[in-house]
Amino acid sequence: MTSELRRKVWSFSLPMICELVVQQLYSVIDMAIIGRYLGARQLGAVGNAASVIMLFLVVSGGFEMSVDVTVSRLLGAGKYKEKAAMARDTLFISAISGLILVVIAWISLPALYKAISLPENMMGDALLYGRVYLFALPIIYIYDVGRAILISNERAKISFYLLAASSGLNLILNLLFILVLHLGVLGSALGTVLAQGLMMLVTLWLLAKMDQQEKEPVSLKPDLSFDKFKLIMHIALPTIVQQFAVTFGATLVQAWVNPFGQEAILGYVAIVKVMNLATIVLVGFAQTLTLMTAQLLAAKKYSAVRAVYRYCSKVSLIYWLLSSVLMVLASRELAGLFFDPVQNQAAYDFFKVYLLAFVGIQLLSVFKFLNEGLLRSMFLMKEYLYCNLGELGLKLAVNWLLLAPLGTNSFWSSQLGTRLLCVLGSTILILKELQRLEAEEKAGV
Repeated sequence: MTSELRRKVWSFSLPMICELVVQQLYSVIDMAIIGRYLGARQLGAVGNAASVIMLFLVVSGGFEMSVDVTVSRLLGAGKYKEKAAMARDTLFISAISGLILVVIAWISLPALYKAISLPENMMGDALLYGRVYLFALPIIYIYDVGRAILISNERAKISFYLLAASSGLNLILNLLFILVLHLGVLGSALGTVLAQGLMMLVTLWLLAKMDQQEKEPVSLKPDLSFDKFKLIMHIALPTIVQQFAVTFGATLVQAWVNPFGQEAILGYVAIVKVMNLATIVLVGFAQTLTLMTAQLLAAKKYSAVRAVYRYCSKVSLIYWLLSSVLMVLASRELAGLFFDPVQNQAAYDFFKVYLLAFVGIQLLSVFKFLNEGLLRSMFLMKEYLYCNLGELGLKLAVNWLLLAPLGTNSFWSSQLGTRLLCVLGSTILILKELQRLEAEEKAGV
């Protein structure tokens, strides 16, 4: 692998990883504040609310991925005017989608909480938190897709600064609203909405400024032809379906956890936050792989695609080893961020066993995330969807079958086994596609 490619991997990945770290670290700190200063009941309520909220946030993730792939490809092909127009139109569609989903979210929230068997004593706090948070969906969509546009235009540092500022402001507002004004879970939701609203305005200003600096600035008026809409949705829709299915699966698992009682809920909320934080580096390299290989594939540099994949795998495996050792050694301290391991011994036992299993799950995730990144950049969206939905469906089925004999151990055991099958399947698909592309190159197609 050339030094230029290696440098580009780090120039893409470091800002994205730092951005994801800040995002997840804020989430962990937010939950820690709720658990430590408001109590176990409020932590359980917000943890359940967060799993349902994610069902509506996945749409934003789909449009972010569409921007990543389409804008990166146009940039690699030197089509700067088309690149700017694609970014503008994707941002517009995401904003309209956010407005529509606000209504759906507001109406459906109570039924969704009942469907996941949310304990009655947590219902009030969960409804208050969820409705305030979800009311800001259009703001969140514009903010997230706007930062994705900056990243795909190789301005990842600016996106990181925006997220760092948003998370810092969010944390300050949460402390003010919860500890000083005593607004409870309402304060936590308000802090998030206000911080992201302000950063959305800054993001739009930066995008307008970037457009003015282009050689061929485009009109602000959307131009949504059917072909362009189809291209945007070709990437966004499978990603939305995949992320929705994964999030729905996580919500369903939360529904299976809830009947085990408050201790199990505490342990599960805590381990989910720790796992999300631990996978950030892997997700960062997977997104880097998507962006870089989209450009390399457009230029038909297939040997460079293999080199970038191998390098990202190597770095990810080193990270897996170091992070696994640290997590196992600091399991009690990690759990202590969210609840008292002494007072909640059953919650800690659940947390610790899951954390040990997560070492194996994380190893398989190295290749799961990288394979997904490569499938996206190859425009193999159906295959990408099959791998994800296949793993999810099998995991839920196995989890359900093991609930009675294994109890809470069914949650980690089903995830570990099905992830192995997903990695094997996606690896076979990628090898076949690379062989096909290289054969076409040799034949001069």
